[in-house]
Amino acid sequence: MGVHGALGENHENRVNTITVDVLGAAVEIAAPPPLLAEVRAAVVDLEPASGADRQLALVPDGLGFELRDDGRIVRRGVHPAIAAATVIWRLNAIAGQSTRHPVLIHGACVAGPLGGAVLLPGGTGAGKSTLTAACLAAGLTYLTDELVALERGASSVAPYAKPLSLDHGCLVTASSLGRVADRPATPRALVFPRYRPGAAVTETPLDPAWALLALSAHSIQPGGLSDTALTWLAGLALTCPARQVTYGDAAQVVGAIERAADGPGRPVAPAETLPPVIDHTTTVAMGDSLAVLHEPSGKVHLLNPSAAAMWCRAAAVDAADKSSLVGAALDAVDGQRPDRSTAAATSPRPMPPR
Repeated sequence: MGVHGALGENHENRVNTITVDVLGAAVEIAAPPPLLAEVRAAVVDLEPASGADRQLALVPDGLGFELRDDGRIVRRGVHPAIAAATVIWRLNAIAGQSTRHPVLIHGACVAGPLGGAVLLPGGTGAGKSTLTAACLAAGLTYLTDELVALERGASSVAPYAKPLSLDHGCLVTASSLGRVADRPATPRALVFPRYRPGAAVTETPLDPAWALLALSAHSIQPGGLSDTALTWLAGLALTCPARQVTYGDAAQVVGAIERAADGPGRPVAPAETLPPVIDHTTTVAMGDSLAVLHEPSGKVHLLNPSAAAMWCRAAAVDAADKSSLVGAALDAVDGQRPDRSTAAATSPRPMPPR
């Protein structure tokens, strides 16, 4: 895999181009030859593409270079020393706009010898890149270090072989560290890394409901979290064992990730939704709890068992005014009073007076 010979030259303006696939988008990158050589080396693990859905161009300006995305200036004064990293930054932004995948998660992903994938969701500073590099050095296979994209209908993680950003932003290609995946991989486990300098390795299992909340926190869907994304995230959380791992030395965590990758697995499928209770919400069952997405805000709320019972009871209440359903359900739970703040946080309207 990788970019091989998708290189053309415009002799009049001395601008070369390469075209790469970024989670389904064909992006042409144009730059003067010396800079393009650096960019080409950085994106060597990405699949080449024909045609172009959009173009990134590095154009000289008085302070260095402008980065233009389909002609629109997105960054000025780019120093040549960081031009390649700036292009990668923009490619990641384009990848994050993908509408071809039902789920996009900020995180890394590696696969074990048997092909099972371990998702490593986490924000900046969680240690994903360092941990991913340690996994590659140990023989695991690289899928991504930025965006975990679930293939639509295939319940597998799509390869997005961007370079890793290590040592204060230094770009390192995955193929220089180990194996790069050439096909999607089936999720087997969720590991939420948390780097703490000097910390001993500790593992905290997460039940599916809390794993869903954590996945939702790292979801980066275009336009916000949708009902479709929620059902797939819930399917991941219900299918894949999850744990939070705190560590100070990435090498000490690799063994646990290898074991998780080779664990038993079953196909990921979207979770079933429950009947709606109030407008603009989507509800999925997570064991004896419920997760409710309030679509206008994109927030996911976890209802404990008593609040979940209330929510289900509300679905059966026959009331023309949807805003009264939650209040009616509170009076119909036979004396079991859930925390009203939980229901209020989930409702897009103020709670009716008690």
